Amino acid sequence: MRDFIGQRRLLARLSERALRGDVAHAYELSGPRSIGKRTVAIRLAQTLLCTSEPHPAGGCGTCLACRKIDHQTHPDVRMVGRLVDLEKENDRKQIAIEQIREMQQDLALRPLEGRWRVVVIDDAADLSEHAEVALLKTLEEPPPHAVLLLLTTTPAALLETIRSRLVPLSLRLVSTTEIAEGLADRFGADAPRHAAAAAGRPGLAIALASDEGARKSRRAAEAEFYRLVSSGLTERFAWAADVAESDRDPQKRNEAIETRLAEWCELARDAAVAPHQVGRALRPERVSESDRLAKAVSQRELVDFALALERWRRDMVESNVNARMLLELLVLKLPYAATLREAA
Repeated sequence: MRDFIGQRRLLARLSERALRGDVAHAYELSGPRSIGKRTVAIRLAQTLLCTSEPHPAGGCGTCLACRKIDHQTHPDVRMVGRLVDLEKENDRKQIAIEQIREMQQDLALRPLEGRWRVVVIDDAADLSEHAEVALLKTLEEPPPHAVLLLLTTTPAALLETIRSRLVPLSLRLVSTTEIAEGLADRFGADAPRHAAAAAGRPGLAIALASDEGARKSRRAAEAEFYRLVSSGLTERFAWAADVAESDRDPQKRNEAIETRLAEWCELARDAAVAPHQVGRALRPERVSESDRLAKAVSQRELVDFALALERWRRDMVESNVNARMLLELLVLKLPYAATLREAA
């Protein structure tokens, strides 16, 4: 498939059904960040709107319709995500009801160029309460030409009444071997190293391979996370106080905390799946902290911590939470693994 790493079976199955006309009005694409949810959604939109010969790989990729979708200029495809004011004065951390109403106005019209109107909502967990209620009305009575693709890292964060109207599609972690093969042409000998560091997420592997800033951010997040995992409460609470007072601008501080919650959630999930991940032969010689943490802490504890992080991140988006109180809750919930310090 064209420049696409992982999720091949899922996309092939969706494309095959779409070409037969077996299309649901709403899907839930779930999985960790950077695993390929958005890419699968775009490929499915191309399958539905491609004007060339039927293709099982998500559209031909070369016709005008496919190229418009790639460049986000197709009139029958709408991307919905949370809005950010570039001046930062009215930074919007949620998908607003106004965006859903605009989407509904689009869906009420017949498609302009194709057979379908496709809406991609990324990340659906960022929907405001009012936006969720408005979206539910569309899901209850979708127009015959509408296909909605809701992307999310946390399906449980969506209203159950919304989820019950979605076809669930869970994206799986991709083997290190497959990611390395996908990166090989562009990044050569460095591909296995970046593939291993990405722990099953092709998007993260590409970012690590192509962006030094992403590599530095990942290393810093890992160092901080594993240091605190092996630390006692005194050091943990001191860290929470430092972070809570790290920026006089509450908005910038909360953005940094939200980013940290997302990064730590990924690290906890990485450790939870580490013993079961396929293609681990390409790991570097040094045994990773993720592997050691997986041996020191139960999978249930890691999964519970990841879910708590997602819940707290959502709380930061939806309400004016006390940053220090949240960080103190975080360090209390953080798993403890003294063996990491002993191995360091």
